[in-house]
Amino acid sequence: MTIEIRNAKDSDVNDINDLYNYYIRETAFTFDIQEKNILEKESWLKRFNNNDSRLCLVGLVNNNLVGFVSSDVFREKEAYKNSIESSVYINPDHFGKGYGKQLMISLINKLKDKNNKRIYALITSPNNPSVNMHKALGFVKKGVLDSAGFKFDKYWDVDIYELKL
Repeated sequence: MTIEIRNAKDSDVNDINDLYNYYIRETAFTFDIQEKNILEKESWLKRFNNNDSRLCLVGLVNNNLVGFVSSDVFREKEAYKNSIESSVYINPDHFGKGYGKQLMISLINKLKDKNNKRIYALITSPNNPSVNMHKALGFVKKGVLDSAGFKFDKYWDVDIYELKL
């Protein structure tokens, strides 16, 4: 099926929030523990102006959200302004269809046009599908944050992947 990729709009916030809350409840792929309410997600979405490095793109199939990607500055210090952190979330009903990769390619292409130098992906380990997708896009593993997060009564490592633009 063909995926439509576009900038996220206010009307997408409910679907984005539902998907993100699934990842909070069911996975260690985000270190958020408490589900987000709609006001929190509306505030989060307002951060993305889609004019600089703060982007949020949604993927739609038949007008239904199948996933989203976002990017933000890697860290808030000024010297990091051309280093970006990316995130990708796909509806589990659509795993293995290439939608995450298509969303990431769109995000990468937009970020290349904005004078960015690096994109970082911090991936909770294990997460082989995400690791394989990032490697296929040219990301290279740069390190591991050992036992960086505690969720579901255990500590999780986080792999750091980098893409040079």
